[in-house]
Amino acid sequence: MSDKKLLPTNKRNNGLKATDTAIANALMNGYFWFNYPMVKNDTECAERLNLFFQRCAETGELPTVEKMALALGVNRKTVYNWETGVSGSPERQEMIIRAKELIAAMDAELAAKQKISPVVYIFRAKNFYGMKDQSETVVTHNKAEQSAEAIQSRYEVIDVDFKEDK
Repeated sequence: MSDKKLLPTNKRNNGLKATDTAIANALMNGYFWFNYPMVKNDTECAERLNLFFQRCAETGELPTVEKMALALGVNRKTVYNWETGVSGSPERQEMIIRAKELIAAMDAELAAKQKISPVVYIFRAKNFYGMKDQSETVVTHNKAEQSAEAIQSRYEVIDVDFKEDK
């Protein structure tokens, strides 16, 4: 008898709420793309992105940046470099930007429909889509310039003798 059958799922899987079947499906969805070779040119990149999104739509699996990188035969850093123009052509850069926008739009829609946790959406939005928490403070100076004498006249000088404690 294996240890696997003796332990409850949540202990065997480090406290995950996912069932064994859900974990297996997620792994297989990613593994489907695992052995795809790196795209060689922009045409192949476009075709692979289309295939990736088409498969996700047909199977109902969530497209992710990580899985998209696997589908392109590269790692996330390479996808980032293509997106930021560090490497690859301007056409490839635009493809990656648009692909990530499609994933972001899907995430936003799922979050709005309460199909994914807001925490998951916020994490993904900040880490993958460049969103951030930001507060802006606008300071306006409403008073006309005043002379030093005019400012000083508003304050009264208090002359106090201080005695030192002995």
